[in-house]
Amino acid sequence: MRRQRGGRCFPAFMLLSQKLQISYPFWYLEGASLDWEFLLTFVPDMRYASLMRNVGLLMALSAALFVGCKKEKEQNGPSLTVAGEPGVVTGDLTLAPDTNTTLRFKLIAQKGSGKDDADLKDYSFTYTIGGANFPIYANRPAPNGQSFTIDTVVRVTPGADREVRQYTFTVTDKNGKSASKSFKITFQRSPDNPPSGQIDSYPEREYSNRDGKGTYLIYDQNSGSFNLTDRTGAQNNPDQILFLYYYRDQNPKYHSVIAPDVLRDTNYRPTLYWDRSWSTVTSLKLPPSGVNFDNVTYDGIRDAFENGQRVDDNIGPFNVEKRIKLENRTLIAFKQTRAGKDIYGLIKIERLDNDNKRANLLVKVRRPN
Repeated sequence: MRRQRGGRCFPAFMLLSQKLQISYPFWYLEGASLDWEFLLTFVPDMRYASLMRNVGLLMALSAALFVGCKKEKEQNGPSLTVAGEPGVVTGDLTLAPDTNTTLRFKLIAQKGSGKDDADLKDYSFTYTIGGANFPIYANRPAPNGQSFTIDTVVRVTPGADREVRQYTFTVTDKNGKSASKSFKITFQRSPDNPPSGQIDSYPEREYSNRDGKGTYLIYDQNSGSFNLTDRTGAQNNPDQILFLYYYRDQNPKYHSVIAPDVLRDTNYRPTLYWDRSWSTVTSLKLPPSGVNFDNVTYDGIRDAFENGQRVDDNIGPFNVEKRIKLENRTLIAFKQTRAGKDIYGLIKIERLDNDNKRANLLVKVRRPN
């Protein structure tokens, strides 16, 4: 007689007894324990070797059954949840095509709650477009095995109408279990952004005094192309200058953007003065506080100027709406009348560097129809 502790199980090999010429073992509960007896029925013409093989097979099945009765490991795997904060992407989005957009993803990775769950190991971020996968980063080590935050800002380049992209975050633990969270971005035109309403974007660039007379942004309204140049290069296309950047290196020192047509004013002598008859008229304003550069629509660029604030920065009456300081500001709106058409635009102030007398700016232009 042999005694073994265990849970409630039933023999899975009862139907084999007839074929093996063996009486199957029977189990019965006795209190909280399990007793079993094993009886063999010898058949006169059965050879000893054959009998032993059958007995061995039956014992193997018994062992497998006991293994199957063991409790499985409690592993729930890691989790990945979106942080519910303002400005954080929480689900799928639809964006206007042909515009640059900045998106912020913030997720909380946590170790599984099961007693057998392993610590977090690494995390990855990929995006899919047209069936192709592109890793943004892969298998970064988890900074903490229990929990950590993924906080990523992505600049989304313009997409074609009806284009779909998917951004996926994945966290993996040391057991190889993983959790993923995906965000689908669909580019689709809206009534505020019809096919005829083209937004031309000029990405972040560095502006400085260059040859001592500032940096000039050239814009071709027919092709939508941009070119950043110094005063010498600007003289080839003066009527395509949208604005110029200049850092005043005398007290009071400040960064500024300037309308090109004001340069004919004699107050700009001797450095920036440009004696010519300008065919363009440019005005500068501060847009309303609710304007979002990254998600602005075609007509939203126009409205940002028309509803903007007229600014006097106390740098001479001739500079009102013609020159604006950049310090403590994030956006500048402008309007330029050129060849009978109005060109509206936004300037985003990304960074000001006083030590090196330069600025990093981004620009969006509402191309006239």
